[in-house]
Amino acid sequence: MGRRFKSDRRYLFPRHTVTRLELLIDRLQIARNWTRNLLADIEESRWFEMPAPGVGHVAWQVGHLAASQIVLVHVRCFEMAYTDVAPDAIRTTFARGSTPVADRSKYPPIREIRSLFDDVHNDVIRRVSNMPDTELDRQAGADPHPMFKDKAGAIAMTALHETFHAGQIAMIRRIFGKAPLR
Repeated sequence: MGRRFKSDRRYLFPRHTVTRLELLIDRLQIARNWTRNLLADIEESRWFEMPAPGVGHVAWQVGHLAASQIVLVHVRCFEMAYTDVAPDAIRTTFARGSTPVADRSKYPPIREIRSLFDDVHNDVIRRVSNMPDTELDRQAGADPHPMFKDKAGAIAMTALHETFHAGQIAMIRRIFGKAPLR
């Protein structure tokens, strides 16, 4: 028999079949927990250090993850206006197409970025948890996306996108001289 891991649903719930919704929520939570672990020992005084020209610093990465969750889940899956969730200045500062800059005066305070990061994610989990399974197959947003077509795909992309940026945060940690977490 193969080794069983804590995240292996067959080990945790040997007689439970995981629904698509449960799997999507699990992936969102695993991605977020990994990102939080990576952030845990990065001093806030270093959050605005650019690892290389044009490469997003920690503050931008964290704000970008929140801004992206809003677009992928709130806007595409729940047909909400971006400004129903966060001020338009957040989109301008952190969303796709924004350019990270080292000038910390161009950003909200770190506590606000962290709060947005946590609050948006918690709201995503709450909303997705209450979504009927049949809703997952419906089109996600009016504009086509190259990576997915339906709401299940948009939610899955949210977790994948977070792991991509968690990788960038992991690289920044290494540049800062921190040991890898695994």
